[in-house]
Amino acid sequence: MVRIRITEREAFGKEEELLAFARSHLSEAFPNPERTGCPPDDALRSLAIEPLHADESVSEHLACCSPCFNAYMAHLAQAKAEIRRTTWIRRSAAVLGAAAILVIAAYLFITKHSRAPIVAPRTPPPIIEPGRPNQAQVAAMYVPVLIDLSMASPTRGSEQSKARSVPQMIPAGAPVDLTLRLPLGSEEHLYQVTLKSGRHIVWSASTQARRENGDTVLHVRADFRDLPAGSYNLQVASTRRRLSLPVLMEGTPPENTEQKR
Repeated sequence: MVRIRITEREAFGKEEELLAFARSHLSEAFPNPERTGCPPDDALRSLAIEPLHADESVSEHLACCSPCFNAYMAHLAQAKAEIRRTTWIRRSAAVLGAAAILVIAAYLFITKHSRAPIVAPRTPPPIIEPGRPNQAQVAAMYVPVLIDLSMASPTRGSEQSKARSVPQMIPAGAPVDLTLRLPLGSEEHLYQVTLKSGRHIVWSASTQARRENGDTVLHVRADFRDLPAGSYNLQVASTRRRLSLPVLMEGTPPENTEQKR
């Protein structure tokens, strides 16, 4: 009986000699139509795929059973075809990956050199009405005006104090930054500052009183440029007191106007 031992050298070095002998002799020399003593088909497939790890008795059985040998040869051919297909897939994947990299690189190159430079649109200058400065100029043109009410006598309810008989001066023709120094003991409440012409209110604003250097003061900005020169009445009122004093709006706006008692 011929014994076949598949070693590593035989599996890789003398495979062609073994297959040539098998095709000419073992495929028909040992018929076994009843498949007596034959190993399962999984064992033949394992021998074809991993000959170094297969059971030695299976390889010995092939030498005396032509049906098992033919089945083994079929599994061997399928394993080789699978190896060739896997190798082709790997090589194809490598080629496709390289091609994809080249396509991406070419796209980036073309896009970079064909795209026109992006230029930020120029913002048009703001439209300014003739004869009126822009906002930055207006902010720089506020004229500071201090009106001192610290010696005025506060009154309660609806009565008005006669804090001053001489009109206070407010420059005409320019926005003003009013600072109103309240009488001694005034609290930090919300005050309503109103400018009236006769019985008509021509300007009004609300502002919070603050403590500054021991005084209670109000800060408020007003734009009186549209008001004609003349006599007005300035009222400062809270929930607990109301002060009223005459003001005169006239003259060229000075750099710093300070009204004191």
